[in-house]
Amino acid sequence: MTCRVRALILWALLGIAVSASGQTADAKVRVDSAWARRAPMLAMGGAKTGSGTGAIYAAIVNAGSDPDALLAAASDAAMAVEIHETYQDSGMMKMRPVTKIEIPAGKTVEMKPGGYHIMLLNLTRDLKAGETVELTLVFQKAGRIPVTAQVK
Repeated sequence: MTCRVRALILWALLGIAVSASGQTADAKVRVDSAWARRAPMLAMGGAKTGSGTGAIYAAIVNAGSDPDALLAAASDAAMAVEIHETYQDSGMMKMRPVTKIEIPAGKTVEMKPGGYHIMLLNLTRDLKAGETVELTLVFQKAGRIPVTAQVK
């Protein structure tokens, strides 16, 4: 199965998950100040299609009175997209995928270096400063929210 076919299947499954989650038309979640970068440790040597990683950071604002959760993300800039967190273990910084990020009612969750972020795995193109990356974030209640991240 090709990566493109897998990506289409993932999009379809995300659509089903959002439909089943009871998304509401008056959801009050928004995504502010999204930006992207190529993973610093892999910035050397130039990118080739299907190689390298990147990260996307943003502020997720829940202006509503109900909590929500970020469940998934997708972008055509990478063959795979995951929600990650950075954590410390035995004095070393590490990353791991997480199944969701809770967004409490009336709060803002910052995705930033050293914390939560969207990981772009096996980039389909280089991330050049000044360009943008399109992605879709999928929330438990707010549903799909399209986001444009500025590459820095």
